[in-house]
Amino acid sequence: MHTATGCIEEIYLDGYRAARISCPVSLVPAPGQYLLATASTDPHAPLAQPLFSAGACPGGFYSAPPLPGNWLPGARLNLRGPLGRAFSLPAAARRVALAAFDGDCARVLALLEPALTQKASVLLLAEQPPAGLPAALEILPLSALAESAPWSDYLAIKLRRERLPELFNLLSPDLNDAKLRGKPIPPRSSFVQILVDTPLPCAGLAECGACAVRLRPGTGYKLACKDGPVFDLY
Repeated sequence: MHTATGCIEEIYLDGYRAARISCPVSLVPAPGQYLLATASTDPHAPLAQPLFSAGACPGGFYSAPPLPGNWLPGARLNLRGPLGRAFSLPAAARRVALAAFDGDCARVLALLEPALTQKASVLLLAEQPPAGLPAALEILPLSALAESAPWSDYLAIKLRRERLPELFNLLSPDLNDAKLRGKPIPPRSSFVQILVDTPLPCAGLAECGACAVRLRPGTGYKLACKDGPVFDLY
């Protein structure tokens, strides 16, 4: 983990990126990881702001929304991180699906350029995809997730913590039943990871439990701040 100063170079209103932030390369979060940031213009903020990547750029990264409304271009940021577990895009994946619940695509779209770089076909499943995405990206509604999942070699999903039961009912209704009966979980052809969107007030320093996540019935709780926020589904 590193600490350094960064700067907000640009603010965006496109719904995909919130800002372009310059910082040392050691602070650039991988897709799914986060930084903790406080602005020099708001030194008495009660909590640091988690910043997730919406993609890399020269000299820093694009931050996913949201950002505090009083952060403006030119603001200096005190940064700490990267923190948490990142997505693990397999180098051999050639069919990549990205799914965004809650209308927020930026955190999974951080995987778009890495996937295209390794010549993968990429599918985005979302109800409100942002404008200006590459033509090579196929887009379907989120309701197509269940039938699209078997197509993928790798599936990355972002959703709020309270929607985890909905995901399991939609994607893997047999998973909970098999776990509760003590039977082996059926094998899957794709590697599936989920980024759980939940408050991260202490970022693992105090183990306050505010971000505790139970991925499915019959399993213990994990802390999204340090065990996640990206988890393997199977």
